[in-house]
Amino acid sequence: MGSENLFHKRKARSATGHRRRLAKRSPYDRVLIVCEGKKTEPDYFKALIDDLQLNTANIKIAENTDGSSPRNVVDVARRNYKEDKKNGGLFDQVYCVFDKDKHSTYRAALDIIRREKKRGKRGCPIHAVTSVPCFEFWILLHFTKTTKNFDTGHGSICKNVITDLKKYIPAYEKGEIKKIYQLVKESTSQAMTRAKQVEQHCKSGRTDMPSTKVYALVEYLKKLKS
Repeated sequence: MGSENLFHKRKARSATGHRRRLAKRSPYDRVLIVCEGKKTEPDYFKALIDDLQLNTANIKIAENTDGSSPRNVVDVARRNYKEDKKNGGLFDQVYCVFDKDKHSTYRAALDIIRREKKRGKRGCPIHAVTSVPCFEFWILLHFTKTTKNFDTGHGSICKNVITDLKKYIPAYEKGEIKKIYQLVKESTSQAMTRAKQVEQHCKSGRTDMPSTKVYALVEYLKKLKS
């Protein structure tokens, strides 16, 4: 009985804390972001959100402890959305940031997101923020525009991107370098323009290599307060 009461008290405190956080939010969208990586991508978006002076009561970067596969990222996002809804909140938009690389669940993750979109208001307002082959391609676009096919048919495709990225950030190591946003922030507009140009190139060639949708999330966050 004692442990049961303690459980209910903790649950009540958690719900109260959740309601207080909701009360502090600003009058613009509440957004959930779930990233494949544990360091590079979350650190980048946290720094961007801070730089844009967005209310952290509106923007949540969920901790992903389920693993880096795209399917896991989507599962974590849907679970957080449902739990938040159950506690009285409601995210307006949910973004899943993951790489194609050589992930076996990449297509399955995109299929789940497509099915959620078909459910309309009954489903989770979820979006795929993909990078092909990896997030580092977005970082590379801050320095140069390229439509290079990084898939050489052997080895890690992402390593090939990092090799090119090291020409501009010699110390770059995946998941190790800190303050990546501060290193590239002055070139964000150029990266967004280049990402859109590369996207058009991919559409013409009916390919997704290389490409990144990170620009769309960055653009959305930049306009959030307007």
